[in-house]
Amino acid sequence: MQLSNFLELEQADTLQNVERVQNAVSARQGYIDYIVQDWACWDDTYQFIEDGNQQYIDVDLQNETLAGIRVNVMLFVNDSGDLVYAKSVDVNSVEETPVPQRLLKMIEDGTLLTKGEDDSISGIVLLDEGPMFIACHPILTTKYEGPSKGTLIFGRFFDNYLLESFKDTTRSSLSMYRTDREMPPDFQEELKKFSETPDKILVEPLSEEKVAGYFELRDISGQPALIVRADFPRELYLHGERTLNYMYLFLLFTGLLTGIGVKFALDRLFISRLVEIDDFVTKVRSEKDLSKRLSLKDSDELYRLSREINGMLNEIYLAEQELKAQEREKKVLLDSLNELVVFVSPELRIIWANKAALKHMQISLEKAVGIFLKATPDISGPLVEYPQLEQVFLTGEKKSGEFTSKDGGIWFFQAIPVADENGKIIGVMETCRDITESKKAEQLLHEKQIAEVANRTKSEFLANMSHELRTPLNSIIGFSDLLYEKVYGELNEKQIKAVGNISRSGKHLLNLINDILDLSKVEAGKLELDYKEFELAGKLSTIKNLLSPIADRKKIEVKINVDKNLTTIRADEARFVQILYNLLDNAIKFSQESGLVKIEAKKKGDLVEITVKDNGIGIKAEDQRKLFKPFSQVDPFSSKKFQGTGLGLALVKQIVNLHGGYVWFSSKIGEGSTFAFTIPISGDERDSGNIEVNPLNSTETAEDPEL
Repeated sequence: MQLSNFLELEQADTLQNVERVQNAVSARQGYIDYIVQDWACWDDTYQFIEDGNQQYIDVDLQNETLAGIRVNVMLFVNDSGDLVYAKSVDVNSVEETPVPQRLLKMIEDGTLLTKGEDDSISGIVLLDEGPMFIACHPILTTKYEGPSKGTLIFGRFFDNYLLESFKDTTRSSLSMYRTDREMPPDFQEELKKFSETPDKILVEPLSEEKVAGYFELRDISGQPALIVRADFPRELYLHGERTLNYMYLFLLFTGLLTGIGVKFALDRLFISRLVEIDDFVTKVRSEKDLSKRLSLKDSDELYRLSREINGMLNEIYLAEQELKAQEREKKVLLDSLNELVVFVSPELRIIWANKAALKHMQISLEKAVGIFLKATPDISGPLVEYPQLEQVFLTGEKKSGEFTSKDGGIWFFQAIPVADENGKIIGVMETCRDITESKKAEQLLHEKQIAEVANRTKSEFLANMSHELRTPLNSIIGFSDLLYEKVYGELNEKQIKAVGNISRSGKHLLNLINDILDLSKVEAGKLELDYKEFELAGKLSTIKNLLSPIADRKKIEVKINVDKNLTTIRADEARFVQILYNLLDNAIKFSQESGLVKIEAKKKGDLVEITVKDNGIGIKAEDQRKLFKPFSQVDPFSSKKFQGTGLGLALVKQIVNLHGGYVWFSSKIGEGSTFAFTIPISGDERDSGNIEVNPLNSTETAEDPEL
């Protein structure tokens, strides 16, 4: 009891000394937090993030400045997550050094970026160059006002120089190790204890002369980053131990005298019977026969002990039977797995393997038990070559990964150390699973994502180029029209014809660019619909009148038939005109001389169905898949009998999809084609806006209009 009191005093004194070390480390982190806040809430820094002025760098970001405030790294990041300026110096030599790459990656993935004006990040970051104190603060004005312009990040290496300064300040012997690298056994043991009791100082005797206090420092995500140990002499304990040794000698002498007298009494009354019980237990243990029982006699304590031993033997027998049943159940369960499961001893010999592993090794369990893995040529790759079980036994840490076997298969393996009650590793449970098919599926998904990104990039490029081309084209068309109208003077007949060709070609090219721009907006999810209510029959007549000159040249009659129940619809009026214009223009273009084109509008529930039917040349079955695809035309490019860009139907489909409708068609060679679409009669503006449409998700056919 007295020794435990001395141990408690020693622990309390050690805790107090370790707290001084903790306070010194916390003071260093607090200094970094304070200095980054002072720099981040400064009008000059706020202005530097906006304009990147060189004067700020020349005056305030010199090597001597960082060395003066004892900061190794300064990183300025704007509110978009882009690095504006970075600087790294050695505070001792005042020389510029490379910025740690891991810090730059943590900026890219947003780990070091603050989320708001009141957000801040503080803690340890483990870098390849060494552990570092990190402090991140939003960039505000000197009055601590926003909006935040980004994040200012300061870092100070927790190096040997800083550790020596803590030793001098606290007058302690300090040692420090990173949790992500190999540590001495005592540090590893304390790290496991910290997982159960975080943020607690652990005191452990190192030897008869020294006692140590351990505490952990966590990283910015709250995970253990560093384990620090402070060593102190065991003066209190050693003094108490010397005092108690004298007491032990006195008690030992007294106990010997008492024991000699008691021994004679015990030998006569109890020892002989105890020897009999001991012999019985030894015999049962050696023969492993749980059916034997002690003979009961007398009615004293030894009688009750014998009775309890018999009862214990009964319970052990029942527990053994239950354990065997559980082992059988576990074996059946593990044998049912498709994974290869092998339990290996520290000598890398097989203790047990499931059915799948035995099949893979082409061996029975009786022959497999005791086999040394690496010395057996018949056991191949997944179980031997890649897991590196020696490292698992050495570090005591679980290991997992993937590898490709010699036959091209991809495997996922896990090696899990199994320890006894004392923490000693008694074996490793190794599992291997064939993931070849799942990896192929992941590769296909990755390739699909790359294709989608490329498609969006193409759409954005076309949209940007279309904007750039429209400005000079408008100028060309305008000046050619002025020349055609003879605003700048008279032209001869040949010049007028040439200027007219320029104007028509420019307008045709402008229409093509406008179509490309519209299609790119849809594919980029940036085309917005402007819903308005308008009269349907009148709008159809307007479109007919727009195209009547083209129809009259081919003597084509255009008829319109609108359901009496349809008066007005709610949709994007300009886009609706664009849809009907493209469909009617195609119908007239591909109709025979003196042909007939019919436009019909019907009500189907909450939808309006509009069809455009012609009796023209029709579309071949092999060409029907080309429809509704950008830049794809049924008319061969070599002959180019019918003018067009191949964008009209693609835009029709995308605009109809944006309205919440669908498009379909039917066609026969020599009998003509019918194109139809449906959209809601009463479109809602909340359903419009930036809607991303994937044309691959809707294929229009005559047989199934719902696709």
